[in-house]
Amino acid sequence: MMMALHDFTAAGVMNICCSRHQQTGMASTRQRPNSMPELPEVESVRQCLAQARPSLLGKAVQQVQILHDRVVAGDLKQLGQILTGACCEQIQRHGKYLFFGFRSHQQADQIWLAVHLRMTGRLYLVPRQEPLPRHARLMLHLDQELTLRFDDPRGFGRVWLVDDPARVTADLGPDALTLGRDLFLERLHRVKRQLKPLLLDQSFVAGVGNIYADETLFRAHLHPGRRSDSLTSAEADHLYSALHQVITLAVQLKGANIDGVFEAGQFPVAVYGRQGLPCQVCGVLISKIRVGQRGTHFCPVCQCC
Repeated sequence: MMMALHDFTAAGVMNICCSRHQQTGMASTRQRPNSMPELPEVESVRQCLAQARPSLLGKAVQQVQILHDRVVAGDLKQLGQILTGACCEQIQRHGKYLFFGFRSHQQADQIWLAVHLRMTGRLYLVPRQEPLPRHARLMLHLDQELTLRFDDPRGFGRVWLVDDPARVTADLGPDALTLGRDLFLERLHRVKRQLKPLLLDQSFVAGVGNIYADETLFRAHLHPGRRSDSLTSAEADHLYSALHQVITLAVQLKGANIDGVFEAGQFPVAVYGRQGLPCQVCGVLISKIRVGQRGTHFCPVCQCC
């Protein structure tokens, strides 16, 4: 339900967004509805906003506009007052979280805007005059006639202010993109759980969701229901290699373009969403089962044990 509109300018206003039209020099992170962005898709957003021409970095917030109250977790007025006049200096990511570092002339320290896209959140850096879409939730109007806009059809995404991203990431595991082999194996040896739920546990490793958990286990030739404490040393090592390869490749290809995940994504899924279709390795039909109460895709032959 549409909430009251809140504005904050230099005299008192606020706003938020992310990029889209590559053909006009604006970077694209568009999703279809019902998507669940995972680490590669969120990293694509970070790179898009930081590296696009024009980039979000170095832009100052002139106005903040909150279109739906519940998109902000915290004090609406404080968010608007703090961000108005502040310049974006950094964009960081950990797991599925984005962190935008802002600083103003009145602030000695950076203040961070944390963003979690959840199911269908999208960030667009667009020309300010672009028509407002139906599901816009928050906008940051910037200099150079740009707007950072947060759209979210289902409305589960959230933004909030933090003084340090570590406050948000303290309960998360290491980031899947930068996780080293030794640390992964050390953490793996501490737990006794089914592999699919373990990979989805953000306190074990941050950033992996349904898509890349299924793809990792397929590449590792491991059944999703297999227990972690049953793995041999070679299997555990192979699991790390598979995770590293899948996440690295997915980031390079800007994520996956299935089930509403970023249209720019080119990651080639082998099992996720392919139930009833032949395995690209052995030809047996891909199955979908529930493991840890989550829909799970796997090959009964390639992942028999």
